[in-house]
Formats: sequence, C-alpha cells, structure tokens
Amino acid sequence: MQKTEIKKILKENNIVALKSFGQNFLVSEDAINKVITASKIEPADTVVEVGPGLGSLTFEIAKKAGKVIAIEKDRKMSSILKQTLIDKKINNVEVLNEDILKIQNAKVKSQKYNSKVKSEDKKKNTDFKLPTTNYKVVANLPYNIATAVVMKFLTSENPPQTMVVMLQKEVAQRIIAIPPKANKLAVFCQLYSTPKIISYIPSTAFHPKPKVDSAILQLTPNGVSHMSDTCLTPIIGEVVNAGFSHPRKTLLNNFVRGLLSYNLSKESVVEWIKNAELDPSQRPQTLTIHNWLTLAKTLKTFHNN
Repeated sequence: MQKTEIKKILKENNIVALKSFGQNFLVSEDAINKVITASKIEPADTVVEVGPGLGSLTFEIAKKAGKVIAIEKDRKMSSILKQTLIDKKINNVEVLNEDILKIQNAKVKSQKYNSKVKSEDKKKNTDFKLPTTNYKVVANLPYNIATAVVMKFLTSENPPQTMVVMLQKEVAQRIIAIPPKANKLAVFCQLYSTPKIISYIPSTAFHPKPKVDSAILQLTPNGVSHMSDTCLTPIIGEVVNAGFSHPRKTLLNNFVRGLLSYNLSKESVVEWIKNAELDPSQRPQTLTIHNWLTLAKTLKTFHNN
C-alpha cells in the first residue's frame, strides 16, 4: 500500500493512528520485499502475522503462503482489513480481532523474561490458540509490545520455524548483542534462538513516521533448544533475572540480593560463581550463554539445605 492510499483509508474511516497500539503503517515496497525475501515463505506454510494494520504486508504474505493468520487488536483495523480482503478476493487470510499477548499456545514453558507489558495486557486469555503444527511468524511488530511478542513465541511449547519481524532498531541491536555488551533480553533470546539483523529500515518507510529507525530481525529457534531440560527452565530465568537486576553491579552483589529464596550465604555464592569458572567481580554483560547455563545447572549444588 502506498502512503496516499493509507492516508485515504484512514480519512474515509475517520481513524487516527493510535500511539498506544504502536500503529505505524508500513508504506515502503522495498522494506516489504526484504521481509518477504527473508521469510522464505512456501505455498504449504502457515504464517502468523501480528499487527497487520491495513494489510500492506498481509497482502504480500498471502501471495506466498498457504494460510495467513492475521492477529489485530484494533477492532476498526480488523474490520477494514477483512473488507479489503473481500474486495481484493484474497481468501487464504483469517483475521482475528484479538490481543496476541492474551492468546495461549496450548502451553507456555515459563514467563522468564520480565518485560514491561502493561497489566491490562496480561488479563484473561482468549480461547483461540496459536498453531500447534509448523508455522512461521512474519510481522511489522508494534514497538510497544515487540519484545513481549518475541519472547511469547520463542518460549511457547511449539515455537515457529522462523520469525522475521520488524522492530525498533535499538531493540534489534540489543537482541543480537554479545559479551562484553550482552543484556538480559539478548540472553533470553539467544537461549532459544539464533538472531540475525537482515536490514535496517529508515523511519520514512512508515506512516505516521516514527521518531526511530527500524530493523528486520530474523530469529531461528534452536533445533535442540538450550532449554530442552524442563527442570532447568525456571532456574535459568531466576538466575538471569537476578544477574541482571543491577547491570552495573557485580555478579556477587546481584546474586546475593537476587536469589534470596535459595538461602545462599555470601561464601556459597562466591564458591558457586568460581565453580562456573567465573570471577565474582564480573559484570553480567560479560557472560556467555554457556556461562549462564553452567550457573543454572550448578545452582542447587550450592543451595543451603
């Protein structure tokens, strides 16, 4: 969809893009083509799109995929999209007027990453469930829920084959960060997937024009997840959250204060960290995925009974 066409639809329907919904409509054909190319959509694929808006990306996905499930929270937008699909005679797209953060995928392993999602977005779940067979996620994600959506899919019982999403440039860069500039979001994403920035997209590719640039991020879930050990899943969440509770402080300080439920003495924490071949004075940004897994696997050994 061209910018003029989107403006016309918004005006005709007396709609203003809602900042609270993170509505910035994709108007760049080049950006859309880059997303489609990176997604490698096949005719047999089921694609889940989050935040389709007026359908700029949806229509192109529909040309490639067998089925598209477009999940749109805004009631007016979903109604317009449904009618546009009828007008364009596109019949392989199912539009759901739902909040993606309330949809369950049968079973979620654990809400380990503490994202800053508003409390009203965590209320009662809808009855609709995400696909339980192979599927892909392709979307221009609303900025305000991008990290929550990424983590929702990566930690679900049946994660997608691949995710190709557009999100804020700075967020994408945080997700691919490695030591010594790692961060909590990067650790959680890299525990479950291999993230890669495909391309950067300027703010001019959207209407209304956001204040920041975007990036196309590809996340490929691990074939054999680091988190396949279900007993380890809640522990790694506790360890990483505690370790990054105060990013500028040392591992020793963060673990002593952040793992109170394990009843660890300061001496035990020191021994535990050294056992993982780490220095208690290290900062959490310097740890690798292997380091975090080692800490999680050995934590109970140093638990004071």
